[in-house]
Amino acid sequence: MFLGDLVAAPVLQDGRRVGYVADVRLLVPPHTPGQRVGTPRVYGIVVCPRRTASFVGYERTGVREPRLLAAFFRWRARGSFLVLWPDLARVGENGVDLRLDARRWSADLDSRPQL
Repeated sequence: MFLGDLVAAPVLQDGRRVGYVADVRLLVPPHTPGQRVGTPRVYGIVVCPRRTASFVGYERTGVREPRLLAAFFRWRARGSFLVLWPDLARVGENGVDLRLDARRWSADLDSRPQL
C-alpha cells in the first residue's frame, strides 16, 4: 500500500465512521552523515469529517491571504483533527480503524504533539 492510497479512505472508530483521511503527516528527522535528508517516518493522519482533498497548505494557522481562499479552506477543514500513527489500530484497503482510546489533536501544522 502507498501512503497516497490512504487519502480519502474512510476512518472508523468503534465501528462508526468519524471521517476521511485528508492528509498523511511525516516527520523528517535531521539527516545523518552521508545523507542529504533524514529518513522520513509517518507521524499521523489528518481526519476530516467530510470527504475533501488536501488542505493545500492552509492548515498553517498563520495563512490568512488571499482572504477569500483562506476563509474557504478554514471552513472546509472545520472539525478536522490529527491522529498519531501509534493510535491507529488497523490500516487496510477498506480504510483506517482508530484505537478506541485514540487521542484527537489539533490538525494545525503550527501545533505538534510530541511522540
